[in-house]
Amino acid sequence: MNPQPFKLLALIASILIFSACGKGPDQEPLPRLVKVVVLGQASEVTQEAPAIKDPGVLRFDASGKVMEVLAKTGDVVLPGQSLARVIPNSVSSESSVMISYRAAKAELQSAEADFKRYTDLKNKNFISASEFDRRVAAIESTRAKYEQGIESIGFVTLRALEAGKISQMNITVGQVVSNQDVVGKINTDKTSQKAEKNNSNNNLKTVSKAALKIPTTAIHSDGVSVFKLTLDQGSQSTGKISAVKLVLGKIDDQSAELVSGLVAGDIVIATGWHALSEGQQVRIAIAEKAQ
Repeated sequence: MNPQPFKLLALIASILIFSACGKGPDQEPLPRLVKVVVLGQASEVTQEAPAIKDPGVLRFDASGKVMEVLAKTGDVVLPGQSLARVIPNSVSSESSVMISYRAAKAELQSAEADFKRYTDLKNKNFISASEFDRRVAAIESTRAKYEQGIESIGFVTLRALEAGKISQMNITVGQVVSNQDVVGKINTDKTSQKAEKNNSNNNLKTVSKAALKIPTTAIHSDGVSVFKLTLDQGSQSTGKISAVKLVLGKIDDQSAELVSGLVAGDIVIATGWHALSEGQQVRIAIAEKAQ
């Protein structure tokens, strides 16, 4: 019997097994970190979640190579603002992911150049205010599309969780970082005082009889909607968001009285809701109480 066909079959089988072993499972992008408020008094979530992440210390959620640095020391930032991006170690630099990234980046750069040109024309009064407003809306839509697109293909974005001023930004494009590295710091307003107050009230179990209140920063631009977070079964930090319409009472600069739409213990996105969408999966980074 000729042994050659059997040797050939064995060689082919070995190659197939080796190739299969070299392919890891597709890695889903991590859900975005968010800041939330829990209506009413302390709950299971408020006791555990505040320690998850210090809003003044900047760390990526994955190890990888820095592809974009979007903020620098001294910049004033808003909640949810993108500060930098990495491509995780699990993504090959020659993969289709990088091809998609380069194409999306080129499209954004072209749109940014067009917007700069229209800005110059507006400054010289060559175009109307209404036309410029239309261009502003267009570039904001393009930026949002770019953000969503590159996160969907696996990039990890570092975002500000609180408003503040960047006191340190210690990364450059091309640098390799781990998810344990402190890559920057933000000086936030009243962060430490809020954390101290939350920790001191962690053991309170009584529920206030006063009307529930919700921060005005959580209320969408329509004046009546918020994003409610429903935790996944068995999770204390991850879930999906859905839009909920509220009936509100008295409103001031800080909060609004809740008449109906939510109950004590419900979890609501506190800030940065404009960067989120209905049904999106998110993770709690900071949880605070709302009366």
